[in-house]
Amino acid sequence: MKKPYPLLVPTPSNILRAFGVATSTLLAAATSIVVGRVVDELTRGASDIGTLLAVALVLALASAAATVLLGEWAPTCLGVRCFLDGAKACVKEILAAPQRAFARHEKGHFINVLMNSTDIYGTLSACANVRIPGAVLSLLGIVVIAALIDPLMAVLVVVYAPVFWLALRLPSRALAELQRDVLPVQDAWLGESKRIAESKRSINAAGAEGYFSTRYRERSEAFLRTVTRYRFLELLISSLPALLSCVLAAAMMGAAVWRCALGDAGVGQVLVAYSLAQLMQAPLTAVVQCVAQVRGNMPHVERLCEVTASAEEPSGFEALESAGDDRMLASVDGTLWATPERGEEGKRLFMGTFEVGRGELVVVKGANGSGKSRLLDFLRGLSDPADLDGKAALAPEALHASYLTYPVPVFTGDLAYNLLGGAADPEVARVLDLGDLPERAITDQPLNLSLGERQKLGLLRALSRPEPVVLLDEPLTNLDAATSARLRAYLAGLRGQRTVVAIMHSGDLDAAADRIYEIRDDDISRAK
Repeated sequence: MKKPYPLLVPTPSNILRAFGVATSTLLAAATSIVVGRVVDELTRGASDIGTLLAVALVLALASAAATVLLGEWAPTCLGVRCFLDGAKACVKEILAAPQRAFARHEKGHFINVLMNSTDIYGTLSACANVRIPGAVLSLLGIVVIAALIDPLMAVLVVVYAPVFWLALRLPSRALAELQRDVLPVQDAWLGESKRIAESKRSINAAGAEGYFSTRYRERSEAFLRTVTRYRFLELLISSLPALLSCVLAAAMMGAAVWRCALGDAGVGQVLVAYSLAQLMQAPLTAVVQCVAQVRGNMPHVERLCEVTASAEEPSGFEALESAGDDRMLASVDGTLWATPERGEEGKRLFMGTFEVGRGELVVVKGANGSGKSRLLDFLRGLSDPADLDGKAALAPEALHASYLTYPVPVFTGDLAYNLLGGAADPEVARVLDLGDLPERAITDQPLNLSLGERQKLGLLRALSRPEPVVLLDEPLTNLDAATSARLRAYLAGLRGQRTVVAIMHSGDLDAAADRIYEIRDDDISRAK
């Protein structure tokens, strides 16, 4: 089975990208060597150095181009592609996850996963596949070049590398451990931000500005404290290489000066030693920082893998799915709970037997909070089957029913977009009398659509779909009298053609209903 969100993918193209990163460094080293040769020729009094200067210029231009195109642009493109591919896969997995798995986290968690974790995954993929291997190849190349010039310089480079690594190891490890603390407080901060943006009108109407401002400030301060520590460690890791590079440059230049004093090398070798010391910092720093980045951000990859696991997690309704007989579509017998806890610590919605026959119009009544909507969610497979203490049998048509939820979700766009890939049924559109809704731009703002128009949009979406089963949560809510009458007649006419289960607070559908269930005093019973 393919591992989700792999970091290391040694494809031929990624290997070539890694060699491209090394090429840019080695071209810079070759430029330094030629420039050092020019200096040596000048110190000897030679005047015919035009060819060497031309070679140095060509190598310098090639090195600059390779640094931009191969050293930076190629891994950046790979990172962006992995980011977008990861985001697309993550969206599909979130939508495929059962509702009980999705409900384990608040919205801020999934926003963080989609916006940040996928982006960081792309960055880590570029590090693991291109930047780190390319930097290692660059270091090996510099060691070989240094050994060819002076074995002592190669020894200094080899000794310096582990010292550099150990100096950055402690802050890198602390950064990796802190990352796990950053994500939960960031989730809470993003969740509060989204809550304010979504609920501004309701917050203002309730006069709760101070309450939400205080909550936001508390979450922001918690996020700030954690991020401040995180940024300090990042700064430490990014600053130490520059300080340590002075040590290596001094040591290598000292070795070159010593060789010059002995007459074993020219003055140009001092310049080459300095250049190699500086060139070594970039790949060595890249290795340390990229490894720290990968370690520190593994929680993001773990979150993405968790989404994949959620998408593969059984909903639990598979065990309840039954073709049944030609007459019965759904049967629920037992106690439905609103909480995982049972007994006095939990909240029981109702107990009893509920059945739906094929082609029937079934009405469910009850007070607010009695469990009517939870019952529809259960029939549609959008809750946790463990909420039921008892037995149930649900036909596949029920688990894939068309569903009018309340409140009605609205999406910015036009009417066609809000049908979510479906097409409006002309008869349903006539019954609902859409007015100018088909020609209007639609947004999710309350002032854009009235409550009645939102209801019509939801009904059009649910009733236009081809599924043989329709679940309607308060279908007559916010409709005018004329539209309500036409809709009642339309639903009554569906008997024998489609199965309709409707939550009602009135008796408007009682006469046409094949079955009526009432939830009262924590019990559900058939009244008709």
